[in-house]
Amino acid sequence: MNNISLIILASGFSRRFVSNKLLYKFHGKKLIEYAFDKASTFLDVIVVTQYMEIKEMAESLGYHVVMNDHPEYGQGHSIALGVGACQNNACILMVADMPYLKLDTLREMVSIQDGKHIVICEYNGILCNPMLLPKRYYDRAKQLCNDKGAKQIIGDDTYLTVSLLEEEFMDIDEKTEAI
Repeated sequence: MNNISLIILASGFSRRFVSNKLLYKFHGKKLIEYAFDKASTFLDVIVVTQYMEIKEMAESLGYHVVMNDHPEYGQGHSIALGVGACQNNACILMVADMPYLKLDTLREMVSIQDGKHIVICEYNGILCNPMLLPKRYYDRAKQLCNDKGAKQIIGDDTYLTVSLLEEEFMDIDEKTEAI
């Protein structure tokens, strides 16, 4: 997807999961591999992580890696690092623990973006990941340094939404028998 970078946020601590959930096998693949599969359709992929194994996996796929030396600063800091490395006209911020997110959802986000408005996903009226940021929002994103995520960038601005299916909305926070 030309002129749009995909930023994969993979710096979390997985506190509720007990171990690094992104390296945990989920239906035969490491959780991070689901994000990398979607990323393969983008020309520019930026992976923000604190983990050496994820860094090595991403680099082996040709993705740009930004090491997060201060993950304790929260998701906002990871977003600031990723956006700081982005040189395209827009970027999609995607957390790495949504294995059910469909590539078609990312394509729909790209198809409705107009360069002026943020495009954000929603499920039952709840704004959620992922989010597409036009370049005009990069300065705001680079100022983030907390655990509130990117929704705070929107402020009072108008945004466009893409609806998620119920299964897409689920992330993986706990080990279960289904894994």
